[in-house]
Amino acid sequence: MFNRPALPARQPDYNVWSFPTGSLTWTPYMNGPSYLPEPAHWAPVTLFAMPWPQIVDERPVIVPELAINPFQPAMPILQWDIRQNPITARLTTGAHISTDLAHVLSSHITDIPVGIIEIAIPACPMAYMWDAIRVQRSSAIKVQDVLDVIYEWLQKPLTQAEMEHIEHVNPNGVEAILWALHERASTSLTLQGWEHRQGPRRIDCLGDIRRWMGLCYSPTGQGMQLVLNLETVHRL
Repeated sequence: MFNRPALPARQPDYNVWSFPTGSLTWTPYMNGPSYLPEPAHWAPVTLFAMPWPQIVDERPVIVPELAINPFQPAMPILQWDIRQNPITARLTTGAHISTDLAHVLSSHITDIPVGIIEIAIPACPMAYMWDAIRVQRSSAIKVQDVLDVIYEWLQKPLTQAEMEHIEHVNPNGVEAILWALHERASTSLTLQGWEHRQGPRRIDCLGDIRRWMGLCYSPTGQGMQLVLNLETVHRL
């Protein structure tokens, strides 16, 4: 006869995260906010670790699966809630047929192979606190490289100093981030209690603005500086 495993403890009515210099306690409200009000403006980086591709007339063409859909901008080819692991993403064709990404993951990100790109997320109001997302490889960058790096960048935990800065900039900011954490943990495919104990992450700064809409070139940047466009996720 098998022993029945113990069920995980009920999620407490409050959460405490310990940092080296103190603790942060939060009690979730039933109707808390899931967004931060005003997005910050991103200042593109001007110094680079290695030279960009030598393009005379125009910059390389981004692979269609990751670019903004030129025919239907509101219907991206890549369907991905960037809070979820890239393995959950799907591709949608013009005939509304959904497929997985297996056949495009090894494709080059651009028609001309490049080894370094930088990506900004204007929708993230606190992104100015961090370096731009940088994808750098010794060989040509592939689709999977880009998706993995974006996901990993957004999954980095917020430090106490960052939380204190957010509270200083926007008194309601911490509440919004912690509510986003609460919502993320409650819908997690892993143990909810574990997600809560890990504390807030960068992705929580985005609230509900997590739907991938496509990559495009930064109008004020140079070389391979890209912008990730996002919209509010569709709730069922």
